[in-house]
Amino acid sequence: MTPSPTAAPAAPPAAPASGMRGRKRERTRRAIADAAFRLFADEGFDAVTLTRIAAAADVAPATVFTHYASKEDIFFGRRLEFEPGIAEAVRGATTGTELVERLRRACTEAIGTILAADSLARTRTFSRILLDSPSLRRSYLPLARERRDQLLAVLLERAGERAADADVRADVQADVQADVRDELETFASLAGAVRELGFDALHAALAAGEPAGRVREAAVAALDRGYGRLARAYGDAPFLAAG
Repeated sequence: MTPSPTAAPAAPPAAPASGMRGRKRERTRRAIADAAFRLFADEGFDAVTLTRIAAAADVAPATVFTHYASKEDIFFGRRLEFEPGIAEAVRGATTGTELVERLRRACTEAIGTILAADSLARTRTFSRILLDSPSLRRSYLPLARERRDQLLAVLLERAGERAADADVRADVQADVQADVRDELETFASLAGAVRELGFDALHAALAAGEPAGRVREAAVAALDRGYGRLARAYGDAPFLAAG
């Protein structure tokens, strides 16, 4: 909310306090995550309890729950830093071919970020912990559905904007929209599956100790195969065209 002119003098003192609280909260959150990651690496994800994490981070168990809902939430807590820019990829594309290519490129760039030299050792450990834990692999499935739903939401928003511009009757538009939704849901599911194939290859190669160059090759090859097939199947799809 924008403050009124009479409230303006009180704003400067409040901003530093808010900033300090935010920095303190972030330090605590990072301390919990770092302590948890060390325990996961040493003992395995499934053997570590939230109480142990709290003790290792020197905070109360309730503080852990203030910042994270579960151990899985801690483990996957930084995932958004490495997620490809789905909304940007979709909104900038004008054809199905371009859309698929932009999704492929976004995933490839995300893999490059993950394989940065300054975080490679931690990334290898992340992959090993993930693949060694049945509960983490189960937790990965809802995250994949979440990513699919995010892609579908952006695609539907884009299709809705296009339909609103179309000069057709409302009843016809409703029928078209239902058909388009079904098609977009199928496309989003397939695109999500391709993304997961690429990251499955990434994690397998990292956990196996492959050099970073080979890890990238394996992951990008999986993405190229999958998105190449999507481009052939959907490149001319009218429901993926913009405008």
